[in-house]
Amino acid sequence: MTDQTFPSLEEFLQGPIENVRQVAPTTFIYAASGTRRAAALAGVPTQGDEYPHWSRGELFRCVALLFDHGVRHLCMPMLGPSQFSEVTGDYQQYLWDWFERGIAGPEALETYQRLGWRVRIAFSQFIPRLREAGERLRQATSQPGEHTLWCFAVPEYHLPLQWMLEAALQAQARTPEEAVQALYGEVIPSAGVYLSTGKPLLSTLQIPPLLMRGILQGYWNQRPGYSLDEPQLRMLLYDYGYLRRTWQQDKRGRAEQALAYRKTWEQAPILGVGMRLGPFWYPAPIAAPE
Repeated sequence: MTDQTFPSLEEFLQGPIENVRQVAPTTFIYAASGTRRAAALAGVPTQGDEYPHWSRGELFRCVALLFDHGVRHLCMPMLGPSQFSEVTGDYQQYLWDWFERGIAGPEALETYQRLGWRVRIAFSQFIPRLREAGERLRQATSQPGEHTLWCFAVPEYHLPLQWMLEAALQAQARTPEEAVQALYGEVIPSAGVYLSTGKPLLSTLQIPPLLMRGILQGYWNQRPGYSLDEPQLRMLLYDYGYLRRTWQQDKRGRAEQALAYRKTWEQAPILGVGMRLGPFWYPAPIAAPE
């Protein structure tokens, strides 16, 4: 140990997986995007049957990685208003097929049952096109288990709040937990980490209703698609578990310690300002502190 309170990054990256599981949040929101860009970079055609098969394999690899490192409820916003507004070829039909045959198809069900995952399409009771797929998943993965994958599709931004109100009113919910029970069918613990791709933005798709009932630490990966790997995940969880815990009950003398890094604080950039790389946004470089 190089510090009395937490390990060094190198120790954490190379250490046993049990150490990682100790700091991982119970509920993790992973709102990956850029799957077509990731496929293009991997040499996979973004039209035809190869792309959804490859993308689903990458999805399941990431899900297994997060579950293996201590996450128990993995919430994955997958389709939102921007995708449903596209006019790209037959993309609209592909979106529905992704859930009906990709997420809830026979091959996927066999994977869930073999690995012991529960899988749910959140809000499927409100989306006629997804009711059958949602019920199929509920019945096929009804066994009690340590790991649940929650998939989200939101055709319009206002709908999650509308669905939340409808569920809470119907159940006469009086507490946030009762409202969560009414909306999702069980009480999902408040999320601790949010990981998305590209631009730092938030919406009712990225943060599903009632899943942020406390502090949520946000991260934005610049690798597109389901590209998360173990070194990245360990680095993220190291930051989450140790570096972001800066609050002190007694703050005497704390502010004055900033004087040692005066130039860094006085010339600090704004996180979220970026540039264009072709048709894509990318964060502006940040110089290392002196």
